[in-house]
Amino acid sequence: MTDHYTLAQSAEYLQVSENFVRTMVDKKRLTPDAEGRVTQAQLDELAQLIGKLKGGGIAAMVSSVDQHL
Repeated sequence: MTDHYTLAQSAEYLQVSENFVRTMVDKKRLTPDAEGRVTQAQLDELAQLIGKLKGGGIAAMVSSVDQHL
């Protein structure tokens, strides 16, 4: 298993749109390396945050935001 992911692979890993991943890069939640890849540790941290948000009863909002980004 790799520990670096392209933005497209990151979206698949997180089960979100690639646009959402790009937004997370723009907001500095993810920091790609010189080759445009992010680490699995970054993705796992973001996945935990997404999980907490969904677990907090706002899954519809997260889904809606993801669909519009």
